[in-house]
Amino acid sequence: MKRATTMSMLTGIGLVVSMLVLSIGCKKDVKPTAQAGQETATTSRAVTYTLVWADEFDGAGVNTSNWNVITGNPGVNNEKEYYQPANATVTGGNLVITARQQSVGGQPYTSAKLETYGKFSTTYGRIEARIKLPMVQGTWPAFWMLGNSINTGAGWPTCGEIDIMEHVNTSNTILGTMHWNGGSGHVQYGSSTNTTPGDYHIYAVEWDAGSIRWYVDNTLYVTGNIANNINNTGAFHNPFFIILNLAIGGDLPGNTIDNGALPTTMMVDYVRVYDINNSGGSGAPIGQTITLKGNNGLYVSSENGTQAMNCNRATAQGWEQFLVVDAGGGKVSLQSMGKYVSSENGAQAMTCNRATVQGWEQFTWINNADGTISLQGNNGMFVSSENGTQAMTCTRATAQAWESFRVNQ
Repeated sequence: MKRATTMSMLTGIGLVVSMLVLSIGCKKDVKPTAQAGQETATTSRAVTYTLVWADEFDGAGVNTSNWNVITGNPGVNNEKEYYQPANATVTGGNLVITARQQSVGGQPYTSAKLETYGKFSTTYGRIEARIKLPMVQGTWPAFWMLGNSINTGAGWPTCGEIDIMEHVNTSNTILGTMHWNGGSGHVQYGSSTNTTPGDYHIYAVEWDAGSIRWYVDNTLYVTGNIANNINNTGAFHNPFFIILNLAIGGDLPGNTIDNGALPTTMMVDYVRVYDINNSGGSGAPIGQTITLKGNNGLYVSSENGTQAMNCNRATAQGWEQFLVVDAGGGKVSLQSMGKYVSSENGAQAMTCNRATVQGWEQFTWINNADGTISLQGNNGMFVSSENGTQAMTCTRATAQAWESFRVNQ
C-alpha cells in the first residue's frame, strides 16, 4: 500500500560501524559469499532523517525531470535484454518495469532501465526504495548506484558502485555489494540476506563518511568501512547517481530463461533519499579523522598551530588531518596535532592552537547538495579557504565556492 508522499523527518534508528575485509572479484557481476569481517560495534545513536529527494510514482508516466530512460543493450555481463522506454510505465502509484520476450535491436528480450545521472546525485545519506521483485528464472533486477565520475573519464570500477539490492532468478536471497578499484584493479565487498522478494520490501543503504550499511526492512545485514579512504575507497566520498533496472539473462543469473513466465514485472512503490544527522544533529562524521579540500583543489592545513591556517597544500599529511569532535548542541570541533581550530570570531585569520573547546572553536557542519560541506562559526559566518591566496577566515555571510570543501578526497 502506498506510503505517505510527504515526509520531512524520521528518527530513532541506531548506527553500527564495522571493519571492512576485502573480497577480490574478477567482474562486476561475480558475487562470491563475503568473507567474515572483523566487526566492532559501537553504542547505538539516535539519528534524524531529512527527506531531500523522492519519486513516489504518483503520476501518469515516468517523471523525466527525475529520470533518464535508457535505450539499448548495455553490452556487459552477457545480458540479453534491449532497454526501451515502452517497458517503463507508471500505474497505481508504482513504477512498473516489464520484461518481455520480444526481439528488438538484435536482442531476444526487452525491458527498462532508469537512472538519475545529471538530474540527481548524492554523496552520503539514506537511499531507499520499496520494491516487489519478479520470481522468474533468468531475471536480474537491481536498485543500485554509480559514481558520477564514470561519465567524466574515471571508468568502472574506479568510479565506484553501490549495489543497494540485487536479486536473481527465483532465489530468496538479496545481495548487497560495493565495487571499487583497490589500487590494482577491481575489488568488491558485500554479503546477502534472505527475505521474500516476491513481496514488497524496503531496500536501503545508509552511507556516511565512515561506512556504507545495507538494510532490508530496516534490518542491518552488512557494513563496509570507507573511513579515511581505507583500502583505496576514496570513490565512495564522491557524488553517486541512482539506477533501477530489470536485466534478463547474463553472467549472474545465467542464460536459462523461463520464457513461459514472461512477461514479468519489477514494481517500485517509491524511491527516497534522506540526509542523515547523527545524535548531535550535525550529520558530521564524529570520531573520524578527515581531510578538507578546497575549491582550489588544495588541502586545508592546521600549520601545526604555529601560524594562521591556510588552504594551499598539494598533499595531505599530518598537519592536514583533522579529528571531528562532537562539541555538543549540534556543533563540531576540529582537532589537529592535539589543538583545536578556532574561528577567531572572524576578527582575524583562523588558527589551530586552542587547548580547549569554547565558543570560537565550535562550528555547524553543513552538508551541501553537491556533496561538499561548509562550516559555520558561532559568529554566524562561514569558513572560507580564501582560494588559497591568503590565510583562511571565518567572515563570509554566505557559503559559495571558497566556502565549500570536499571531505577525504
